[in-house]
Amino acid sequence: MMQDISTYCSATYTWGQFTPAFILIGLAAVLIMADTFVKSLPKRAYSLAAGFGALLVACYVYSGEHANAFGMLACLGTALSIFLAFDYTKVCCASIAGGSSEEGTGEFYALPLVACAGIICLTQAVDLIMVFVSLEVVTLTSYVLAGYFRRNQGSVEAGIKYLVLGAMSTGILVFGAAWYFGMSGTFILDSTVVIDTLRGGQVASGTVALGFLMAVALLFVGAFFKVGAAPMHIWIPDVYQGAPTPTTTFLAVASKTAGFALLCTLVTPFRTLAVPGIPVADMLVTAFAIVAAATLLIGNLGALFQTNAKRLLGYSSIGQAGFILIFFVNLDGIFELYSAMYMLAYTLATAAAFYAVAMVRTQRGSEEISAFRGLGKTNPRTAFLITVSFASLAGVPLTFGFIVKMYSFIALISAMQNWACLIWLLPVMIICATAGFYYYFKVIRAMYWEKPQADDKPLCVPFCTGLVLSICTVILILMGSWPLIAGM
Repeated sequence: MMQDISTYCSATYTWGQFTPAFILIGLAAVLIMADTFVKSLPKRAYSLAAGFGALLVACYVYSGEHANAFGMLACLGTALSIFLAFDYTKVCCASIAGGSSEEGTGEFYALPLVACAGIICLTQAVDLIMVFVSLEVVTLTSYVLAGYFRRNQGSVEAGIKYLVLGAMSTGILVFGAAWYFGMSGTFILDSTVVIDTLRGGQVASGTVALGFLMAVALLFVGAFFKVGAAPMHIWIPDVYQGAPTPTTTFLAVASKTAGFALLCTLVTPFRTLAVPGIPVADMLVTAFAIVAAATLLIGNLGALFQTNAKRLLGYSSIGQAGFILIFFVNLDGIFELYSAMYMLAYTLATAAAFYAVAMVRTQRGSEEISAFRGLGKTNPRTAFLITVSFASLAGVPLTFGFIVKMYSFIALISAMQNWACLIWLLPVMIICATAGFYYYFKVIRAMYWEKPQADDKPLCVPFCTGLVLSICTVILILMGSWPLIAGM
């Protein structure tokens, strides 16, 4: 006899869960008010206040009563993107107000805090209403940030593309939520609700089960857009290239963290069904395997032919999402832990890479890979730091990227013990991991093998950029070498 579904129709939240979000919203409000009434305050001060505020909230989220890794990662990614805007001030002013005027730049430092608050709420969501509201806070803010450089045609184009495609994905997600409610009678994401509905609901109808499966498929498609997985990946290269580099950093690390937090929320109710031979489990495993393979191939093979560094990192983001999706193929695995660990390594390496791109763009006027030429000779220490970040993205041993990519392979091998048919995915992963060495090392090759031109002066490394590159490099090497250190 099916349990009364009404017992699952209301989610329970506490004010304590959302304290970090309230802090971020409050800080954003203070910055916006200061921008309105304290005109003489330098806008760089807003960047420092917002960045350190996000870091403090990250510590609070990680150590608080309602600790969650994705919330901490979102705050970390937000802080890194805001600190990048500190060194990017001249470009921001020129692209927003024109010249050296700081008019209209204050909100650029406050909006990421609002988006981060939405991500924190998303990580706490246990029902589709909270999922939708939180996700819209993130996406609406991201649309504004992507097109914020109104004097830059690429930024305006990126904002429009992101808005149109994001609205489509939101429509798909909402349609899936409506079907979910129609089939189950609740918005709660719970394993008992899932099992009861798959049995046909109160009327024990196969039509209800089929409608519920369609709802689940639509929800996953909406989530795939947020993580940049195929076939919902098409917005990433253009938006990453056109958006302001601090915004691109936010989309690549914090927003992608939100996507995988959402994916974990959607997959968790199906964990109890992760038994070979159950049709729903077989369907989910097959679907995730196909999406992961397509994402890996599109991201890694598409990056091979890129000459623009931001566009290359865009395809890299797609490829890295494919490796993270492998954790979800093994439905009964600890996909939250491993996906969060992978996102930490990815966040550190990708943020460092975008800091390097912004520095080169500001001083050499180009985001092309060729603009990195000769840094090994003109800026040897900085070139080493950049090398470590790209090497970690490629998965070179003794870097954090190698450890998490190895866990991705282990997760697939573990899943193959239950679903032997997944063996075809292993050569796909090997090919894509190998391709990564080629296109990531294009940047390293430009730094060490190409000679600087006559007018190429040594880059002046800004304080924030040098500090972030150094910290990220140390963590990537320490975490990558930790198994050897621990074994001594």
